[in-house]
Amino acid sequence: MDYWNPYLETLPRETYDEIELSYFRTMFSYAKVYSKLYQEKLKGIDHEDIRTLDDLKKIPLTEKEEMRKYQEIDPFPYGGLLASDIEKVTTFRQTSGTTGKPIYVPETYESWQWRIEAWCHILYMAGFRPRHRVFLPFGYNVYVAFWEAHFASEKVGCELVPGGALDTKGRIHKILEIRANGMMNTPTYGLHIAEEAKLMGIDPASLGIERMLCAGEPMPHATRKRLEEAFNCHVFDHIGGTEPCAWAGMCEAKEGMHIIEPFFLVEILDRETLQKEVEEGEVGVAVVTPLGRRSFPLIRFNTKDLVVKGKNSCSCGRTSKKIREVVGRIDDLRKVRGVLFSPKTVEEVIRKEFQEIEEFEIIVERRGLMDVITLRTEANALLPISSIEQTKNRLHEALKIATNLTFHVIMEPPGSLPRYMLKAKRFKDLREGDQ
Repeated sequence: MDYWNPYLETLPRETYDEIELSYFRTMFSYAKVYSKLYQEKLKGIDHEDIRTLDDLKKIPLTEKEEMRKYQEIDPFPYGGLLASDIEKVTTFRQTSGTTGKPIYVPETYESWQWRIEAWCHILYMAGFRPRHRVFLPFGYNVYVAFWEAHFASEKVGCELVPGGALDTKGRIHKILEIRANGMMNTPTYGLHIAEEAKLMGIDPASLGIERMLCAGEPMPHATRKRLEEAFNCHVFDHIGGTEPCAWAGMCEAKEGMHIIEPFFLVEILDRETLQKEVEEGEVGVAVVTPLGRRSFPLIRFNTKDLVVKGKNSCSCGRTSKKIREVVGRIDDLRKVRGVLFSPKTVEEVIRKEFQEIEEFEIIVERRGLMDVITLRTEANALLPISSIEQTKNRLHEALKIATNLTFHVIMEPPGSLPRYMLKAKRFKDLREGDQ
């Protein structure tokens, strides 16, 4: 079977729209009654005012800062974000807190099972089946994605092997020992496993991984290709978050990512006004409404993720809306010497054209009145010393063409730059007021 849910994944477009509008109106009414956040936020708007999907624009977006504010009231620790009896909450999760105080997410048993079902679509689209023994190389802690991956793997029928207590070498040995043929990880950590395996004298392609599912950071095509070449496997992407859940994933056609409809109603809005749906091929901000989770309702949540809107058709036969790629977060875009700069562009250049570079870090500083952008790079041990200057010059020119900015390129000794397991922090803006 090619689909986890053949009926839902091949609906006509107009049927998706009808179902999602109906679900949205139901969730809207529920949130107005049971969520203190939305009792205040949705005053003056009735579900009868939402007759078409265009009417969603009447509803203000939900921002993370207001969620933090309502979290501070009773009942502890969820405050006005909780929309069910607290005694029915069975699962605690939270955001990473990288942009402020964490958001605590309460899940009842029913809401948690709804999240897992959405995740099953992502795994199945990426080709994970009961024959896969899936290695998950992270400690789960209070963060949601690894738990979702764990329970969805079991529901799909995969054998799930947790590797959180091991270091990278131990994880490589465990993959070989148990003959794992699937893995889920960030793109950065996948590349680090490949690098570490080579240092151990092991070809990453010999590990036996057939399928890899990534998330946690933007994955340019060049990065995905490098992972596929290193492990000789199929690599897939997906996108989500603790608050909105995992809402889109890549099928075996690898032509962007399918929105998991009708579990989610996703709008891709223009960056300037956040009022107009962008056209296919344009960059917009993803605004997500989960349509089946009641313990923690979320109406038109501004994810601040920048994505390229895709088409509504695919060679795999699924009929859901798609995004072509994830550009990054609004917070990551910076003006540098008058140029709008995205760190993803640097990663694309390095992963595509410079196989000899293992790791990198971007630093922006203001010296006097001038912005200075420095790229610290680290080559693999096989790069001859005599080739370092040539590599730096090639990289300098390639980045100037790609970004219209001049980089000060530094080549550091092997092992100098940090390695990341979870979300990589390769971009540092040290200018006053921009940290």
